[in-house]
Amino acid sequence: MDDSIVCPLCKNVLELSEDMKGTEKLGMYKSKSISYPDIIKKRKWIKFTIRLSILLSIIAEIILVLINYATYNGKPWSIVTGAIFAYICFTIIYSAQRYVSHRSKLAAQVLAAIPLILIIDYVYGGNGWSINFGIPIMVLVLDLVVFILSMVNFKKCQVYLMVQLVGILISFVCSIFVLLGSFKVKMLSVIATTVSIIIFMIIIFLGEKRSTSELAKRFRI
Repeated sequence: MDDSIVCPLCKNVLELSEDMKGTEKLGMYKSKSISYPDIIKKRKWIKFTIRLSILLSIIAEIILVLINYATYNGKPWSIVTGAIFAYICFTIIYSAQRYVSHRSKLAAQVLAAIPLILIIDYVYGGNGWSINFGIPIMVLVLDLVVFILSMVNFKKCQVYLMVQLVGILISFVCSIFVLLGSFKVKMLSVIATTVSIIIFMIIIFLGEKRSTSELAKRFRI
């Protein structure tokens, strides 16, 4: 047996073998056999949790659709609940992926939130708050999260470039809406776009050659 404390495949902490249970208090476990975790059992539990979440969401949505139909007052609010359940299920499924980085999960969560915000806005009057406030604020929150993560993980800040590019892309779409006159609160969109670009430039500056290499690798330059 090796002296590893973390499984190189599943990244879980190794467990004491059955004959060594209770010896950890004596500090003897370092010289004893450590068994690898039962990853199959864990994966089965995760899959069961995902299936259960999807099943409960479908049942709940069916009940809410029937309630909405029986008490209809001009607003199909069950569409909103369906979108929320879909977003929750997507979050659970995507978060359970072992080989997906937290950066990809963050970007996916933001992209998935956009249609949810638009649906809520459409169902409840279509006043445009999703475009005027919702999406720009979401971009600013993404900028803040990326900036904090980049500062915490300073030596590898270049890995957040692609996430920040997602923010810039969303900001660019917001800018198009500004030009088309869809935004009533134009300044918030301008601020979101400006902040996204500035943080992107900061990451490139701090990462130096690592940042340019990351971009070249991603875009195969």
